[in-house]
Amino acid sequence: MITAEVQYLVKQAGRPIYYASSAGRDAHYTVDVGLEPHRVEVNDARSRNDTVEKNNDGLHPSGFDLVDHESKVSNFLDTDQISSIYEPEIERLLKDLTGANRVFIFDHTARASDPELREEKQVREPATMVHNDYTAKSGVTCLKENLGDEAEALLKGRFQIINVWRPLVGPVLNWPLALCDARSIDLADQVDTERRSSTHVGEILLATYNARHRWFYFSEMHPKEVLVFKTFDSEDCDRKPNSIHTSFEIPQVPANTPPRESIETRALVFYQS
Repeated sequence: MITAEVQYLVKQAGRPIYYASSAGRDAHYTVDVGLEPHRVEVNDARSRNDTVEKNNDGLHPSGFDLVDHESKVSNFLDTDQISSIYEPEIERLLKDLTGANRVFIFDHTARASDPELREEKQVREPATMVHNDYTAKSGVTCLKENLGDEAEALLKGRFQIINVWRPLVGPVLNWPLALCDARSIDLADQVDTERRSSTHVGEILLATYNARHRWFYFSEMHPKEVLVFKTFDSEDCDRKPNSIHTSFEIPQVPANTPPRESIETRALVFYQS
Protein backbone atom coordinates (compact mmCIF):
# COMPACT_ATOMS: atom_id res chain seq x y z
CA MET A 1 0.00 0.00 0.00
CA ILE A 2 1.18 3.50 -0.89
CA THR A 3 -0.10 6.79 0.50
CA ALA A 4 -0.21 9.15 -2.45
CA GLU A 5 -1.64 12.51 -3.40
CA VAL A 6 -4.33 12.69 -6.09
CA GLN A 7 -6.15 15.68 -7.54
CA TYR A 8 -9.94 15.86 -7.10
CA LEU A 9 -12.36 18.53 -8.30
CA VAL A 10 -13.37 21.06 -5.65
CA LYS A 11 -17.05 20.76 -4.73
CA GLN A 12 -18.86 23.82 -6.04
CA ALA A 13 -21.78 24.92 -8.15
CA GLY A 14 -21.55 25.32 -11.89
CA ARG A 15 -20.32 23.22 -14.80
CA PRO A 16 -16.52 22.93 -15.05
CA ILE A 17 -14.57 23.17 -18.28
CA TYR A 18 -11.57 20.93 -18.89
CA TYR A 19 -9.05 22.08 -21.52
CA ALA A 20 -7.09 19.15 -22.97
CA SER A 21 -3.39 19.51 -23.66
CA SER A 22 -1.54 19.30 -26.93
CA ALA A 23 1.54 17.14 -27.35
CA GLY A 24 5.05 18.29 -26.48
CA ARG A 25 7.33 19.48 -23.70
CA ASP A 26 4.82 21.85 -22.12
CA ALA A 27 1.77 19.58 -22.44
CA HIS A 28 -0.55 20.23 -19.51
CA TYR A 29 -4.31 20.21 -19.14
CA THR A 30 -6.19 22.95 -17.28
CA VAL A 31 -9.55 23.13 -15.52
CA ASP A 32 -11.36 26.44 -15.13
CA VAL A 33 -12.34 25.69 -11.53
CA GLY A 34 -10.31 24.47 -8.60
CA LEU A 35 -8.68 21.11 -8.06
CA GLU A 36 -7.65 20.03 -4.58
CA PRO A 37 -5.13 17.41 -3.48
CA HIS A 38 -6.17 14.56 -1.21
CA ARG A 39 -3.94 11.90 0.28
CA VAL A 40 -5.35 8.44 -0.37
CA GLU A 41 -4.24 4.87 0.21
CA VAL A 42 -3.45 3.12 -3.08
CA ASN A 43 -3.35 -0.63 -2.68
CA ASP A 44 -1.41 -3.01 -4.90
CA ALA A 45 -4.07 -4.87 -6.86
CA ARG A 46 -1.64 -7.71 -7.55
CA SER A 47 -2.49 -8.96 -4.08
CA ARG A 48 -6.28 -8.54 -4.28
CA ASN A 49 -8.53 -11.58 -4.19
CA ASP A 50 -9.56 -12.24 -7.78
CA THR A 51 -11.77 -15.23 -7.05
CA VAL A 52 -14.81 -12.94 -7.32
CA GLU A 53 -17.37 -13.73 -9.98
CA LYS A 54 -16.77 -11.73 -13.13
CA ASN A 55 -19.50 -9.56 -14.65
CA ASN A 56 -21.56 -10.82 -17.58
CA ASP A 57 -19.10 -9.05 -19.88
CA GLY A 58 -16.10 -10.92 -18.45
CA LEU A 59 -14.76 -7.86 -16.61
CA HIS A 60 -13.87 -7.65 -12.92
CA PRO A 61 -16.68 -5.99 -10.89
CA SER A 62 -14.24 -3.28 -9.79
CA GLY A 63 -14.29 -2.08 -13.40
CA PHE A 64 -10.65 -2.93 -14.17
CA ASP A 65 -8.27 -5.84 -14.44
CA LEU A 66 -4.72 -6.74 -15.45
CA VAL A 67 -4.22 -9.01 -18.46
CA ASP A 68 -1.08 -10.63 -19.82
CA HIS A 69 -0.73 -9.54 -23.43
CA GLU A 70 2.39 -9.54 -25.57
CA SER A 71 2.41 -7.41 -28.71
CA LYS A 72 4.40 -7.84 -31.91
CA VAL A 73 4.59 -4.07 -32.40
CA SER A 74 8.19 -2.79 -32.30
CA ASN A 75 7.39 0.94 -32.48
CA PHE A 76 4.15 2.21 -30.94
CA LEU A 77 4.60 5.61 -32.61
CA ASP A 78 4.50 4.01 -36.07
CA THR A 79 0.95 4.49 -37.30
CA ASP A 80 1.31 1.70 -39.87
CA GLN A 81 2.26 -0.82 -37.17
CA ILE A 82 -0.55 0.43 -34.96
CA SER A 83 -3.18 -0.07 -37.65
CA SER A 84 -1.86 -3.30 -39.18
CA ILE A 85 -0.60 -5.12 -36.06
CA TYR A 86 -1.77 -3.56 -32.82
CA GLU A 87 -5.40 -2.91 -33.60
CA PRO A 88 -6.06 -6.53 -34.66
CA GLU A 89 -4.25 -7.69 -31.50
CA ILE A 90 -6.42 -5.52 -29.25
CA GLU A 91 -9.57 -6.49 -31.11
CA ARG A 92 -8.83 -10.18 -30.46
CA LEU A 93 -7.98 -9.48 -26.82
CA LEU A 94 -11.25 -7.64 -26.15
CA LYS A 95 -13.40 -10.17 -27.96
CA ASP A 96 -11.82 -13.04 -26.03
CA LEU A 97 -12.08 -11.21 -22.72
CA THR A 98 -15.63 -9.88 -22.97
CA GLY A 99 -17.40 -12.21 -25.39
CA ALA A 100 -18.27 -9.23 -27.60
CA ASN A 101 -19.00 -9.90 -31.26
CA ARG A 102 -17.58 -6.62 -32.57
CA VAL A 103 -14.81 -4.22 -31.54
CA PHE A 104 -14.17 -0.86 -33.18
CA ILE A 105 -10.94 0.88 -32.15
CA PHE A 106 -11.07 4.65 -32.51
CA ASP A 107 -8.21 6.22 -30.54
CA HIS A 108 -4.63 5.74 -29.37
CA THR A 109 -2.92 8.21 -27.03
CA ALA A 110 0.78 7.95 -26.21
CA ARG A 111 2.10 9.67 -23.07
CA ALA A 112 5.40 10.30 -21.32
CA SER A 113 6.15 11.77 -17.90
CA ASP A 114 9.44 13.34 -19.03
CA PRO A 115 9.15 16.74 -20.80
CA GLU A 116 12.08 16.08 -23.13
CA LEU A 117 10.62 12.76 -24.23
CA ARG A 118 7.27 14.45 -24.84
CA GLU A 119 8.97 17.00 -27.07
CA GLU A 120 11.06 14.44 -28.91
CA LYS A 121 8.17 12.03 -29.54
CA GLN A 122 5.34 14.61 -29.63
CA VAL A 123 3.19 12.81 -27.08
CA ARG A 124 1.04 14.00 -24.17
CA GLU A 125 1.55 14.12 -20.42
CA PRO A 126 0.10 11.65 -17.87
CA ALA A 127 -3.38 12.66 -16.76
CA THR A 128 -3.10 13.67 -13.11
CA MET A 129 -6.67 14.56 -12.14
CA VAL A 130 -9.30 12.04 -11.01
CA HIS A 131 -11.65 11.50 -13.93
CA ASN A 132 -13.54 9.14 -16.20
CA ASP A 133 -13.36 9.62 -19.95
CA TYR A 134 -17.09 9.63 -20.76
CA THR A 135 -20.41 10.84 -19.42
CA ALA A 136 -23.76 9.17 -20.13
CA LYS A 137 -24.16 11.66 -22.98
CA SER A 138 -20.67 11.67 -24.46
CA GLY A 139 -20.46 7.87 -24.63
CA VAL A 140 -23.41 7.91 -27.03
CA THR A 141 -21.93 10.87 -28.89
CA CYS A 142 -18.68 8.94 -29.30
CA LEU A 143 -20.55 6.11 -31.00
CA LYS A 144 -22.37 8.53 -33.32
CA GLU A 145 -19.18 10.38 -34.25
CA ASN A 146 -17.29 7.19 -35.10
CA LEU A 147 -20.01 5.01 -36.60
CA GLY A 148 -22.60 7.54 -37.72
CA ASP A 149 -24.22 5.52 -40.51
CA GLU A 150 -24.68 2.55 -38.19
CA ALA A 151 -25.34 4.42 -34.96
CA GLU A 152 -29.14 4.20 -34.94
CA ALA A 153 -29.09 0.41 -35.23
CA LEU A 154 -26.18 -0.03 -32.81
CA LEU A 155 -27.87 2.10 -30.14
CA LYS A 156 -30.62 -0.52 -29.90
CA GLY A 157 -28.15 -2.98 -28.37
CA ARG A 158 -25.64 -2.89 -25.55
CA PHE A 159 -22.26 -1.30 -26.16
CA GLN A 160 -19.31 -0.26 -24.03
CA ILE A 161 -16.20 1.87 -24.32
CA ILE A 162 -13.16 0.04 -22.96
CA ASN A 163 -9.64 1.40 -22.50
CA VAL A 164 -6.51 -0.73 -22.83
CA TRP A 165 -3.47 0.86 -21.13
CA ARG A 166 0.01 -0.48 -21.85
CA PRO A 167 3.41 0.65 -20.52
CA LEU A 168 5.97 0.98 -23.29
CA VAL A 169 8.99 0.57 -20.99
CA GLY A 170 9.13 -1.30 -17.74
CA PRO A 171 8.93 -1.86 -14.98
CA VAL A 172 6.82 1.24 -14.29
CA LEU A 173 8.35 2.75 -11.15
CA ASN A 174 6.66 6.15 -11.11
CA TRP A 175 3.46 7.76 -12.41
CA PRO A 176 1.54 4.47 -12.71
CA LEU A 177 -2.19 4.46 -13.35
CA ALA A 178 -4.43 4.26 -10.27
CA LEU A 179 -8.04 3.14 -10.54
CA CYS A 180 -10.87 3.47 -8.07
CA ASP A 181 -13.07 0.44 -7.46
CA ALA A 182 -16.37 1.30 -9.17
CA ARG A 183 -18.27 -0.28 -6.27
CA SER A 184 -16.93 2.40 -3.91
CA ILE A 185 -18.11 5.36 -6.03
CA ASP A 186 -21.40 7.21 -5.63
CA LEU A 187 -23.06 8.81 -8.63
CA ALA A 188 -22.99 12.09 -6.70
CA ASP A 189 -19.16 11.99 -6.71
CA GLN A 190 -19.11 12.47 -10.48
CA VAL A 191 -19.43 15.86 -12.17
CA ASP A 192 -20.29 16.24 -15.87
CA THR A 193 -17.58 18.48 -17.32
CA GLU A 194 -17.21 20.14 -20.71
CA ARG A 195 -14.07 18.95 -22.48
CA ARG A 196 -12.46 21.29 -24.98
CA SER A 197 -9.53 20.63 -27.29
CA SER A 198 -8.25 22.41 -30.37
CA THR A 199 -10.38 20.18 -32.59
CA HIS A 200 -13.34 19.01 -30.53
CA VAL A 201 -15.82 19.92 -27.78
CA GLY A 202 -17.24 17.05 -25.72
CA GLU A 203 -17.73 15.90 -22.14
CA ILE A 204 -15.83 13.97 -19.49
CA LEU A 205 -16.48 13.21 -15.83
CA LEU A 206 -14.38 14.77 -13.09
CA ALA A 207 -14.81 13.55 -9.52
CA THR A 208 -15.07 15.06 -6.05
CA TYR A 209 -13.50 13.48 -2.99
CA ASN A 210 -15.25 10.73 -1.07
CA ALA A 211 -13.51 8.97 1.81
CA ARG A 212 -15.20 5.73 0.72
CA HIS A 213 -13.21 5.56 -2.52
CA ARG A 214 -10.96 2.48 -2.69
CA TRP A 215 -7.89 3.03 -4.85
CA PHE A 216 -5.67 0.40 -6.52
CA TYR A 217 -2.72 0.15 -8.87
CA PHE A 218 -0.68 -2.72 -10.29
CA SER A 219 2.92 -2.43 -9.16
CA GLU A 220 5.85 -2.48 -11.59
CA MET A 221 3.83 -3.12 -14.74
CA HIS A 222 5.80 -4.13 -17.81
CA PRO A 223 5.10 -3.98 -21.57
CA LYS A 224 3.75 -7.54 -21.72
CA GLU A 225 0.83 -6.55 -19.48
CA VAL A 226 -2.16 -4.31 -20.12
CA LEU A 227 -4.70 -2.66 -17.85
CA VAL A 228 -8.23 -3.10 -19.18
CA PHE A 229 -10.93 -0.84 -17.76
CA LYS A 230 -14.44 0.17 -18.73
CA THR A 231 -15.24 3.85 -19.18
CA PHE A 232 -18.81 3.57 -20.52
CA ASP A 233 -21.59 0.98 -20.56
CA SER A 234 -24.92 1.74 -22.25
CA GLU A 235 -26.61 -0.88 -20.07
CA ASP A 236 -26.33 1.15 -16.86
CA CYS A 237 -24.56 4.43 -17.72
CA ASP A 238 -27.04 6.54 -15.76
CA ARG A 239 -27.29 4.20 -12.76
CA LYS A 240 -23.84 2.79 -11.96
CA PRO A 241 -20.46 4.52 -12.03
CA ASN A 242 -17.46 3.16 -13.88
CA SER A 243 -13.97 3.29 -12.42
CA ILE A 244 -12.50 6.77 -12.12
CA HIS A 245 -8.75 6.90 -12.61
CA THR A 246 -5.63 9.05 -12.50
CA SER A 247 -1.87 8.74 -12.65
CA PHE A 248 0.05 9.49 -9.46
CA GLU A 249 3.57 10.17 -8.28
CA ILE A 250 5.05 7.48 -6.08
CA PRO A 251 6.63 9.16 -3.04
CA GLN A 252 10.40 9.20 -2.63
CA VAL A 253 11.40 7.48 -5.85
CA PRO A 254 15.11 7.83 -6.73
CA ALA A 255 16.01 10.79 -8.93
CA ASN A 256 17.24 8.50 -11.72
CA THR A 257 13.97 6.54 -11.95
CA PRO A 258 13.11 6.00 -15.65
CA PRO A 259 10.18 8.09 -16.90
CA ARG A 260 6.84 6.49 -17.61
CA GLU A 261 5.93 5.91 -21.23
CA SER A 262 2.57 4.42 -22.16
CA ILE A 263 -0.11 4.09 -24.79
CA GLU A 264 -3.83 3.85 -24.15
CA THR A 265 -6.24 2.51 -26.73
CA ARG A 266 -9.98 3.19 -26.70
CA ALA A 267 -12.48 0.86 -28.29
CA LEU A 268 -16.23 0.62 -28.83
CA VAL A 269 -17.33 -2.89 -27.88
CA PHE A 270 -20.64 -4.36 -29.09
CA TYR A 271 -22.72 -7.34 -27.95
CA GLN A 272 -25.46 -7.60 -30.57
CA SER A 273 -26.28 -11.12 -31.68
